[in-house]
Amino acid sequence: MFVLPAPAGAGLPGSVLRVLDPDTGLPLPDTGAEVPATPYWLRRLADGDVIVPLPVRSRKAAQE
Repeated sequence: MFVLPAPAGAGLPGSVLRVLDPDTGLPLPDTGAEVPATPYWLRRLADGDVIVPLPVRSRKAAQE
C-alpha cells in the first residue's frame, strides 16, 4: 500500500510527521512510499500517523 506521512498540524504549516520505517530505520519520505500491509503500518494508519492518498482523477475522466 502507498502511504504518506500525515500533516504535522496547525502549528507547523507545510510539515509532516516523522514516521520511521521499521525495516530500514529511516524516516518515511515526505513524498510517500510503498510499504507492506503489516501490523506496524496498519497501526500507523489507524493512529493517523500516515495517510493513504486518494487517487487523483483527471478532469476528462471525471466528466465521462
